[in-house]
Amino acid sequence: MCMDKSVRKARAALLLAMLLLLVCGCSGNGKTMPVAENGVIDLSTWDAARDGPVRLDGQWQFFWGRLLGPGDFTPGAVDSSDFLHLPGTWKGHEYHDQPLPGRGQATFRLRLLPGTGDNQLALRLFAIHGAYRLWADGKLIASSGVIGNDDAGEIANRSLVLAKLESHAAPIELVLQISNYTLRRGGVLHPIVLGLPDQLERDHIRTWAWSMCFVGGMLIMAIYHFALFFLKKKEISTLYFGLECIIFSCIFVTFDSSDWLLAFMFPHIDPGTIARICIAAYAISGSFIYRFYRSMYPKEFIILFQHICDIRSVVFVFIVITQRQSVMYDSVPWLSVVTFALNIVYLVSLSLCLWRRRDGALVLSLGFIVLSATSIYDIAWHVFSHGGIDMLPLGVLAFVLSQALAMAQRFSNAFTAVEKLSTDLRVEMDERTRLEREIVNVSEEERRRLSHDLHDGLCQQLTGTRMRCAALARRPIAEPAVEMEVQEIAALLKDSVSQAYDLSRGLWPVEHAPGDVRASLAELARQAGRSSGIDIDYSENLACARCRNEHLVQLFRIAQEAVANAVKHAKPACIDIALHCGPDRRLVLTVRDDGIGRQAASVPQGGLGLRIMAYRASMIQAELTIDDVAGGGTLVSCSLVCAPDRTPREDGDG
Repeated sequence: MCMDKSVRKARAALLLAMLLLLVCGCSGNGKTMPVAENGVIDLSTWDAARDGPVRLDGQWQFFWGRLLGPGDFTPGAVDSSDFLHLPGTWKGHEYHDQPLPGRGQATFRLRLLPGTGDNQLALRLFAIHGAYRLWADGKLIASSGVIGNDDAGEIANRSLVLAKLESHAAPIELVLQISNYTLRRGGVLHPIVLGLPDQLERDHIRTWAWSMCFVGGMLIMAIYHFALFFLKKKEISTLYFGLECIIFSCIFVTFDSSDWLLAFMFPHIDPGTIARICIAAYAISGSFIYRFYRSMYPKEFIILFQHICDIRSVVFVFIVITQRQSVMYDSVPWLSVVTFALNIVYLVSLSLCLWRRRDGALVLSLGFIVLSATSIYDIAWHVFSHGGIDMLPLGVLAFVLSQALAMAQRFSNAFTAVEKLSTDLRVEMDERTRLEREIVNVSEEERRRLSHDLHDGLCQQLTGTRMRCAALARRPIAEPAVEMEVQEIAALLKDSVSQAYDLSRGLWPVEHAPGDVRASLAELARQAGRSSGIDIDYSENLACARCRNEHLVQLFRIAQEAVANAVKHAKPACIDIALHCGPDRRLVLTVRDDGIGRQAASVPQGGLGLRIMAYRASMIQAELTIDDVAGGGTLVSCSLVCAPDRTPREDGDG
């Protein structure tokens, strides 16, 4: 139990360390960036080649409800306006003492004060909702979509644009027109970044490279768990885990943090389609997450909430497929509310699993807490705030790793249980084999005792009685009928003595010195031949002067059964019994007949006699084969390995 707790603590520490590492990796270089104030940003101390790209954050000059171009900003042509902090949204902003709505149009203006020298710079504009146009010193350098005065006239187009501009150590005036009748919050929600073109390209490529690495890992995990499911379909959790990996991959390739990796794979895809795929995948992810948890802990995750998750998925997928983008974006806050409620259900159910000490519950709880926190954070800043960092990929990574660890722990526990059961079964089988051998030995010992009792007791008494009866028969008897009865009694006693001796020898064949099986098998051939009228021969070719194999009794029993089967079923003219030493120090017993063969015989397949022979062979770890002989007949062969301490036959000189 202590070791189990230590393992759990180690896993929790590993997850925490991984999260801290990733968070630290997202931090900047520590230098304070310049910030725009009153529509002006001073970049005279900022060297793009040395310090890297800079975010144009701060107060931009803001003109609400007007789409102003560079020519409109002549002295005195435009009244003094307000300032709005970017990245940010104009929804709720107090403009002339009136809160602004989320949808509408506006113009932003910023004056750049660059450093000395001529530079070729670039601006990175990403995921500005609606449509926009950007001028630098009166020159149009970027645009996306078609700006309109209402929803019908606007063609929204979220995009990623790298706009190039030249810097000649003179102030640069940026004018940005935005119309937004699609998203419920207008403005610029992602930072506008200024830097050298190759720097921005490298950052963009680096983001795509890390995104492809992340998605590739997710897809590999999905394929691996699909393979596990097809190998063992009862383990339905592997299927749900694989589907989760596919869904999370769809979310990530369409998410802002991956710079819309899907656009790299499909350059001509519509940005609106990317947004629809992202929201739809996020909506249906809850159904598969709940199914995964329910497959792991069916008693704690009830079926009712699974139906609620499915209804949620169907409703929002329907909205994504059938409604306009404005309606789709308006439904996102409701999606976040339902998600928050379901997260509470998840946490309560996982807490119940923890209380009941379910396998993997601690790791899954930690992973889900991270996923829940990051997803709620991302939804909150997308819906209610601006300028945040996309944390969902971090939460997805922690969540998937927690599920993988939990399933690995579950499989490890299953393998450990199987190994323990296998060990216990092996011990039990060994004990059973030992008991079976002991039973066989006890049975053989009892046969030997009965044989000796018959031989030394009943056989001797019958022999004495027969001798006295024979002596009585030699005396003169006056009555002829009595004399005839005495002679008949003497004959019966003679037959009884023979049968008693045969029974004694049958119970214990090795009646001479231990290891001398020759007489027993020869006697078996003689008695079986005499009783059946079949010509039965015995031959041997042994390498040892006296065979000391401890399994000779079992070989004799197998020979007994084979001869009995041949006599009873095969209708042979002759039977050959042979005992010889084969290659690789093997002792081989063969019983061959020239009968009608197994196919024509009336013996059923797998009869009792065959099972007894097979059982005796398995007891002594011998190889038993029963084959048809070319030309007719059957060959029964049983071979076993001799012990290495057997000595070969000694010659006259020793």
